Amino acid sequence: MRVKTRRVPAALKVLLAGALVALAAAATTVAFARAQVAQLAHALGSSKSVVLERGTLAPAPFGGAQTLLLIGNDQRLHTTTTPVVPHANEMLLVRIDPGKPWISMMSIPRELQVTFNPPCDGLTVTRLNAALICGIPRVVSMIKQVTGLSINHVVEIDFGHFVRAVNEIGCVYGMIDRRYYHKNVPGGPQYFQVNLQPGYQKLCGSQALQFVSYRHDDTSLERDARDQDFLLEVKQQYGPTLINHVAKFEKIFGQNVQTDQSLHTAQGVANLVGTLIQVASKPVRQVKFQANLGVQTNCACVTATPQQIKASVDSFLYGKGLPPAKKSTVALAKRAKKAPNLGIVPVSAATLAAERTMASRLPFPLEAPPLKIDNGQGLPTALRRYTIPAPGGNRYPIYVAVYSTGLLGQYYDVQGTTWLTAPIFDSPTQSFTSAGRTYYVYYSGSHIRTLAWFANGAGYWVSNTLTLGLSNAQMLAVAEHTAPVIGAAAGSVRKDVRHQTRAPATVAVAAATTSPLQTVGEVGAFAAILAMLGGMALIWRRHSQVHALSLATVSASDRLLAVEHQLARMTGGRVLASAAAPAGGGAATMPGGRSVYRQGNRVPTVAIAAVIAVLLAGGGVLVAVATGAARVHHHHKAPVVTVTAPVVTLNAGTQQGAAARLAQSLRRKHLDVLGAANLGPPAPSGYEVLYTVGARGQAQALAKMLAADAPLVAPADPAAQAAAGPRAKVIVVIP
Repeated sequence: MRVKTRRVPAALKVLLAGALVALAAAATTVAFARAQVAQLAHALGSSKSVVLERGTLAPAPFGGAQTLLLIGNDQRLHTTTTPVVPHANEMLLVRIDPGKPWISMMSIPRELQVTFNPPCDGLTVTRLNAALICGIPRVVSMIKQVTGLSINHVVEIDFGHFVRAVNEIGCVYGMIDRRYYHKNVPGGPQYFQVNLQPGYQKLCGSQALQFVSYRHDDTSLERDARDQDFLLEVKQQYGPTLINHVAKFEKIFGQNVQTDQSLHTAQGVANLVGTLIQVASKPVRQVKFQANLGVQTNCACVTATPQQIKASVDSFLYGKGLPPAKKSTVALAKRAKKAPNLGIVPVSAATLAAERTMASRLPFPLEAPPLKIDNGQGLPTALRRYTIPAPGGNRYPIYVAVYSTGLLGQYYDVQGTTWLTAPIFDSPTQSFTSAGRTYYVYYSGSHIRTLAWFANGAGYWVSNTLTLGLSNAQMLAVAEHTAPVIGAAAGSVRKDVRHQTRAPATVAVAAATTSPLQTVGEVGAFAAILAMLGGMALIWRRHSQVHALSLATVSASDRLLAVEHQLARMTGGRVLASAAAPAGGGAATMPGGRSVYRQGNRVPTVAIAAVIAVLLAGGGVLVAVATGAARVHHHHKAPVVTVTAPVVTLNAGTQQGAAARLAQSLRRKHLDVLGAANLGPPAPSGYEVLYTVGARGQAQALAKMLAADAPLVAPADPAAQAAAGPRAKVIVVIP
């Protein structure tokens, strides 16, 4: 039984090692979460807190539904005339509810008529945004009074800090729906000056402020929609990479906003983070506040009846707004292409002539619709040709055609560019093919916000109005009628667009019932402990089986020895020769003539496997925390894939189609290849496998697969990153 006494301590050592690994993984993960929460609380504490009376804000439970109020303060030291007193330029409510398939966002009209008691005597009927003269507590109390909503947190930012924050994050690519211009002149109206051209473009601090703060020549709905659109662009462009630059964003956020006092504590931040983790992948749903825009009042206010306010609040909290099923979009597209009653009329001859002139000056085909929404006033189409800078310094040609619907502030746009990896093309909701062209549909709730397609080496899209004024049928009709203005070769459709093929409603929501720091930490601990317990059970089971088999084999060998002795006596002492035991197992003769069956190294092998399982569980959780998400790929009857990061192949040489062929080859090996593109000079001397933040290991694994080409593994440079697009984690450059 010496074998048994030797293996039990080894198994116990394995169990102890597994337990230590599990505890280390759990402790490390919890420590990481605790450090991040404390760091964010410290960053928010670097600015003054918004002081509110006790009971003004509702308690914010960990992981529960929460409502945030974002206030934009337009107080400025001076304009060209007089100082601007504090006014709430924006009052945006955000509802984060893990039990709903979306994040709701609703702006309260700044011109909403209310009655309150300002610093002077007596009640005053005025606009809601004037409540900020009395301080943020008055704004919060007035919004609670008007809507009946409970508010959990308040975040406030002024014009100066907004500009600085946008510049510090690296600017934002956004859509400017039309021409915005105002310059203060003596004797004329005096308000915030703006000078913005239409079209998709890079917006840095001052341009972004001009866009979100513009408050003239349209209605409060458009004004609020501009703010929401900008926030959506920030979320889309920086949300996926937030975890890679968390310290940077914490510092920017903390230094440029003021929050309520609870977000200056680790507990308050952890409670909010517990909710945000559960809704991180959910889409944002824009809710319109129902109001009477055309009512004449002494204060030039917007009015809303109690019924309208209740309907707005109910939609904000409970309303519907999921994208329709793909088959519904396809059916609507078929009807829209033939429907004669969508209010669509031919564009003017002057517009066609202007489009042809601009098309002759573009390096790629200009596509525009021969039909437009009837604005009833014959308003002309505005055309603009320009270039757009991409990350890394490259500039791409781009054009925009701006169409008015005839309603105040309502403009939709048709655009095209050769920058195929522009952020506006990221994350379509669904796609469908019609008449040989694949359309990518981007929904905002149940309304189409953008429709895109790719042809002739360029990407094209139709943008809805700020308030999504075009119906889904109208958007589809405009897109399907859009075609090259002058001759263009049949183009290929871009293949590397990633689809959000699963409806948000199908995303499982995990209920949070634990304490703050456990959202990430305890998940890691739980997974590691489960793996450890599984390994312990497996080891114990195998050990028991070995022991039982060993006893049975000893008993059988005793009977065999007895038979051999009998045969020896019968044959005159000759003993039957037995086959040699196989190496590492089988029967072996022990001192004294006894034979015992050896299991070889089965217990150590199982023990090692258990340790690996524990390491993978603990390490996997840490990787998930570091990258923000863990992706699981299920391949039936397919080889094991070691590279899971999104890959893009770039051709920097002169061999046509080299990048596309390599992309296809890697796809056959079950890699997640987004697509292929070209990279401008200078070409590298050999193959390169470039990686972005956190993807070095994946790049090294891919380099092993391409070992025959002896690739160089290095960090991605800005030019390669720009050519590959923001989703690429590993980039293969072909010389």
